[in-house]
Amino acid sequence: MKSRIFTLLFLLAGAFHYAAAQGIIVHQKDGSMSIFPSDKVDSITTISEADGYVMGTWYLGYWKKGDSEIHFDGSEYMVFAGPKLLWVRGGDVDEYTVRYYPKNKLFIANHVSKNETLRWTVYNQTDKLLVLRESSVYRYFYTSVQAAQNALLEKDPPKHTENTDINTILRYKEGDTHSNSTPMGTNFENKHNTTDADREWLSNPSNEPDKVAGLTQWKKKTVKLYPYGDPKPADVNQHSIGDCCCMAVFASFAYLCPDFIKSIITDNGNDTYTVKMYDPKGQTINVGVSSNVLCDENGNVGQCTGKNNLITWATILEKAMMKYVTRYKNTGVEGIPIEVASPMFTGDGNSFAYSPNSLYTSELKALVEWGLDQGYITCGGFNVEGLPCGKLSTVTYHAFTFMLSDDEETSPFVMRNPWGWYDVDGKLEIPYDRTTVQTIDIRMVDPGAAKYYMVDKVTPYTPPSFKSMPDDLGVSERLLSRRFAPAGALW
Repeated sequence: MKSRIFTLLFLLAGAFHYAAAQGIIVHQKDGSMSIFPSDKVDSITTISEADGYVMGTWYLGYWKKGDSEIHFDGSEYMVFAGPKLLWVRGGDVDEYTVRYYPKNKLFIANHVSKNETLRWTVYNQTDKLLVLRESSVYRYFYTSVQAAQNALLEKDPPKHTENTDINTILRYKEGDTHSNSTPMGTNFENKHNTTDADREWLSNPSNEPDKVAGLTQWKKKTVKLYPYGDPKPADVNQHSIGDCCCMAVFASFAYLCPDFIKSIITDNGNDTYTVKMYDPKGQTINVGVSSNVLCDENGNVGQCTGKNNLITWATILEKAMMKYVTRYKNTGVEGIPIEVASPMFTGDGNSFAYSPNSLYTSELKALVEWGLDQGYITCGGFNVEGLPCGKLSTVTYHAFTFMLSDDEETSPFVMRNPWGWYDVDGKLEIPYDRTTVQTIDIRMVDPGAAKYYMVDKVTPYTPPSFKSMPDDLGVSERLLSRRFAPAGALW
């Protein structure tokens, strides 16, 4: 931590006389300055936070005692000014004189008018966080009211010893979906064998999937499969259907293996498309889809689109997934898991996962980089809403696509929101802050057939240039509220 050096001015009591006398000017970083008449200055002492001193204003975000936690809104705060402390709480202001014991990282505060003495230990102190311990009570302070309001109490770290060796990290994985009966994984076990009737129905573009998400009609639209020449994550923008895991998988395909997408879609030249997929036993099937897109009663597209509402390869793959689910009924379209969406197209459902706070930040970074390099379809989410990550914030009950960091000095990795918001195209720049990283879960799915189409080298994702239009579709209020989501569902 960079130590901040403060100059402490001990002033004698007395009125300030506007006389022709010498003075001391203290210039502060915010541009302001303070003037002290030299005849009022007793001494000047330089102190350092690194030596156990506390300076500045700190806003209370959390109170913790044992397993009990209380979240505060920053309205309670402490102002440290050298030998003085002001404690503002509940509209009252208490003033204390402070004596520091830097070697022991503690200070004793005596109330100026009450018989009250407080003994505080500086349990933790960074540029953004101050943790004070009084007996068995811990108070977590932050540098602003907003930071206190947004604060998430850092949890105890994982119990194992931190280690960035990938073989060691893989020992902590969970949620394995390997199956001995089908390459598609445990989620596809005990499903019926594909019949000739199934193949005929699936391959016929005239057979439409079941309608979902309250959308009411199929409308023919013009399709532009690849607006940027090759598939891009920017072609995947979720609107009204709660299939965010599938959207995150599609964006991962575009990020890691764009040529794979081209290999499984055949343009039949008559406004229909054939998509190569895999049945529950891992056998290839052809799924035919028309250019009809699922819309609401006003004709607005409810399926995913590219930028400016373009119907892209992602719209076609989403419809193929919907048709697959309509026939096999192996899952729901809304809430479809990552480890179900991916193998429908790759034929490989082997996967594993890590729960939030099961890895150290360095371990999760190493895992993401290794997984992307190996071609794993890598997606995940957050269990806390509203944590700032670059220009965007975290969303719960939602799936994201893992990508390499643009700047490893400030961010271990990136997670793209399939809502595709703003010029960053939904990219969340994950900070190294433990309170954010500990909220992340991750699942990695074997690439299967896609491994033969991987890019030569995985690099950070740079969104293509695009211009938002007034009539661009956004994310439906239904998905934004997620009030209909059952516990644990991802939308």
